Amino acid sequence: MKKTIILSLGIMCISIILGKILNNWMLTIQISGIIGLVCFVIAGILNGAFISGDRLRSNYSTDIKEDRIRRSKITNFVLIVGSPNFILAGFIFIINTRS
Repeated sequence: MKKTIILSLGIMCISIILGKILNNWMLTIQISGIIGLVCFVIAGILNGAFISGDRLRSNYSTDIKEDRIRRSKITNFVLIVGSPNFILAGFIFIINTRS
């Protein structure tokens, strides 16, 4: 869990530093926003959010418990990485549009 949060904060810091150095905050929004969206899409795919209930029940009944646990861990990982980056992109976007 600590490594995941550190990775997320590292990505956020890199995007902020690049935006500050290049004086282009849209770059920070793009980096953080894309990482956040990609992570949300991966989490949705692994979680089964984009399939119907019948398929989800079928997958659940045929899956091995270890596979479900592994998918759940990966889903949590990408959500923890993606959420702060997506929030950062939204925050900088709001600040950028007001000034």
